[in-house]
Amino acid sequence: MDTLIWTVTNLIANLILPPTLFFGLMAIGLWQGGKRRWGRWLAAASLLALVLLSVSGVSRLLVQPFEAASPPLDSARIHDLPKKGAMIVVLGGGRRLGAIEYPGGETLGAPSLERSRYGARLAKATGLPLSVSGGKPDGGNLSEAALMKDFIETELKQPVAIVEDQSFDTRQNAQYILARLAPLKIHTIVLVTDVLHMPRAARTFESLGIKVIRAPMDFRATAPLSVMDFLPSAEGLRLSRYVFHELIGEVWYRARRAIAAAAR
Repeated sequence: MDTLIWTVTNLIANLILPPTLFFGLMAIGLWQGGKRRWGRWLAAASLLALVLLSVSGVSRLLVQPFEAASPPLDSARIHDLPKKGAMIVVLGGGRRLGAIEYPGGETLGAPSLERSRYGARLAKATGLPLSVSGGKPDGGNLSEAALMKDFIETELKQPVAIVEDQSFDTRQNAQYILARLAPLKIHTIVLVTDVLHMPRAARTFESLGIKVIRAPMDFRATAPLSVMDFLPSAEGLRLSRYVFHELIGEVWYRARRAIAAAAR
């Protein structure tokens, strides 16, 4: 059932996120454009929106509010983190299936690699235990958590204390990993995920009664701009899509919480 829900949810998300949304609107506009003026305007506006969201300079502007809300941990804050009753929690960010150059044919996607690297760095700097969370919602044999554990322990030489490998989404990340932490008297987590994902992820964990210290990574807005950042690119569109994914995800999570509260 979880797999079906994950598949349907992601299908709907892909239909209402760029670029699919704008391709659909352009198709409607072109279909009606020969008969109605609004069709031509819709097609033109959709194309313009798609081009603008593909420009890295624009997508970085969209990222700025997220980065302002979740600043990075500086050295002083890292050294002041609690030494007892706390654990670092690294959330998975996807796998790459069909990676036949690796044993098992699967490996971590770039977001999971970066999160794992940063989590291991924090563990080395603080001495806090490290846990990883992420299942295999899109199939395959190896969970995100299992792949992260292998990468962190084998290549980064940092032990992983807890592996949660059943979750399909952020809500389940929080539920399942906190169930593992409760018997250990852990009351604070240092949460590692992308800065765009952090607001929604942190609120999800906090809603379950755990104190969250945010350790965001993958900052983009302050990077120097070049001429190429003002041309449409796949990377610019990917970043804009990520922003809209998180905004829609936040609305969906709030709606689910409101529905659950009303049902009590």
